[in-house]
Amino acid sequence: MLSQKKSKSVRMRGTSSHGWGHKKKHRGKGHRGGVGLSGTGARGDAQKTGILAKSKSILQIIAAQKGIPLKKLTKKYNHFGKQGFHSIHKAKIKTLSLNYIENNFDLMIEKGLIIKENGNYVFDSTIVGYNKILGNMKITKKLKIICFDISESAKFRIEEAGGSVEILGQEDSEE
Repeated sequence: MLSQKKSKSVRMRGTSSHGWGHKKKHRGKGHRGGVGLSGTGARGDAQKTGILAKSKSILQIIAAQKGIPLKKLTKKYNHFGKQGFHSIHKAKIKTLSLNYIENNFDLMIEKGLIIKENGNYVFDSTIVGYNKILGNMKITKKLKIICFDISESAKFRIEEAGGSVEILGQEDSEE
């Protein structure tokens, strides 16, 4: 009768790695340096403890050795922590160019985005979902545009072609 081979888990008891290479491996959380700041020296982008604490004296010594200005060095080694914030309430501005309106004028009429009222063409960008109208392109059509915001150059081009611009939310401030 053949004897069964002992399993690796039995044979490796007593060793720190249990046959899985480095002792940190096979912990169920992947092969990583650890949690937080642990293992930073083991990684390729090793961080010095003095730099982590933002110790000016150590940074000054390194800056003097490398011949780099201190300000530039602190930007390079500012590895940990976050600076500033990103507002979650910032409105996303969706823009539309006069170039697009000019080139796709017939298609926009076909789809019902531009409506003909009393002999004038009316485009309401708020219904389509655009916040701002931009553009330097010369427009050839007489067009009334209703929008939340418009660039000065786009407004000039529209009025130059004989059209008009209605900016929503600014009627009260102009009166």
